Amino acid sequence: MSLKTKSAASATEPQTNGDPCAAITDARNGETTRGCETTKDYEAIHQAFEAIKQKHRDDLGPKDTRHIVAMRRYSRVFEVLGRGLILALPGPLALLGVPFLFLHRNLETLEIGHNVLHGQYDSFAEIPQFHARNFRWKAPVDELGWRQEHNAVHHVHTNVYEKDPDLNHGFLRTNDQQPHTKLHYLQLPLYLLWLYPTMLYNFDSQNLGVMERFRARYFPKGNQGYAVTDEKHAFSETEARRRHRRATWRIFFKEYLCFPLLALVTGTGFVKVFLANLLADLLNSYWTALTIQSTHFTEPLQPEDALKNKGRWYISQLDSSVNFKGNRWQSVLWGHLNYQVEHHLFPDIPSHRYPDMALEVQAVCRQYQLPYKCNSSWGLAIRKVIGVMWRYSFKNTSSHSMEESFLSKQQSAQQVKHVQ
Repeated sequence: MSLKTKSAASATEPQTNGDPCAAITDARNGETTRGCETTKDYEAIHQAFEAIKQKHRDDLGPKDTRHIVAMRRYSRVFEVLGRGLILALPGPLALLGVPFLFLHRNLETLEIGHNVLHGQYDSFAEIPQFHARNFRWKAPVDELGWRQEHNAVHHVHTNVYEKDPDLNHGFLRTNDQQPHTKLHYLQLPLYLLWLYPTMLYNFDSQNLGVMERFRARYFPKGNQGYAVTDEKHAFSETEARRRHRRATWRIFFKEYLCFPLLALVTGTGFVKVFLANLLADLLNSYWTALTIQSTHFTEPLQPEDALKNKGRWYISQLDSSVNFKGNRWQSVLWGHLNYQVEHHLFPDIPSHRYPDMALEVQAVCRQYQLPYKCNSSWGLAIRKVIGVMWRYSFKNTSSHSMEESFLSKQQSAQQVKHVQ
């Protein structure tokens, strides 16, 4: 028996104005274990999502270029306001400039940088500065290393054990299959108090293979339980260090040398500017870390054969990703990563389209009874992530095993059916 679908009417209602939490189907409600049983079913799901992607790809045009150009304009305005207030205001009053400087750093990191490096604007000849291969990120992250690790590995093998490097972001333990070390007892305070405030400076350790060399040397079981870079894309230690230095020093030079020295020369306060820039930097790293890590860690590990066909891959992306609710402007500050489901289904479509695409994705999920998950707030998503970090910091976690994936549930159900 092939997949059962709902009526066309129910697949298009209600209208939810792009709410990432609207009309969801939760994989935990027990109903979504009914699903694909034949290759034909998977192909139907594949074509349904491809149709959404092609519809928006065909619609790309001036509104997309206006969006990214406007984001860069806002970023520059916020930078001028922030740095101007920090330089001009005396003492603690200079803190009034920090929120504006944070907004500048935030837009450059997420809504501009992250999305541009996904190639979302590569098809627009009129804005070559926003093409992935031309783009220089205003963040301490090597662009090539990011594209190879984040785009080509994480987005393909999302939540696949020993395949997805973003399951760990260093040494983090997020599932009961991963070997436990003494360091994991401290993972919650270490990440919340040290690694999250400096997260942007730590990405290269993962993307360039530095952390996997550290684990190989100092962890009892080396890289067992962690994704490692394949030889084709591996950087030598010398090349990795060179790329990391180049990416970080361009930020250090601007934030902690250039502008503080300008303040010193003009008599407006070296220390004041240095500390204000540091605060904006720490806030941006913390914001980025909590945005990224609240969208996968709490979701099931996916089977290695999720790539068996494109329909299964689309289902694995739905099951391994979770949205969280926010309005349009909040979504910009999250780089639209609160629409993580849509981002993983369509990573190369401009992110400002995700609120509208969410309606179409939800319709397909209702039609084919697929999981579509969303937290009601960012705060709830963060609390769940902290819960995962705490739970797996201990060695014996068998009583809190992570839920089985949607694809695995389907396979188990089919095996039972064949036996009967």
